[in-house]
Amino acid sequence: MYCYECSQAGNRGEAIGICHHCSVALCQQHASMITDPVTMTALINRTVVLPKKARLLLCSTCLAALEQERVTS
Repeated sequence: MYCYECSQAGNRGEAIGICHHCSVALCQQHASMITDPVTMTALINRTVVLPKKARLLLCSTCLAALEQERVTS
């Protein structure tokens, strides 16, 4: 499988994984790894953040979309 981002630039980069959000294949150069808090619901709908975090592989488009801040006017 080849990297989607590389193919858009006319190259063939070997994919190392798939974006967790949009599922495009990504090479080492175009992949970003972030940590994601894992939560659980305790009694009376209280959300508890667990000590271990999950990891997510994301493309640059999805990473930017997930990190954007809400714009207020």
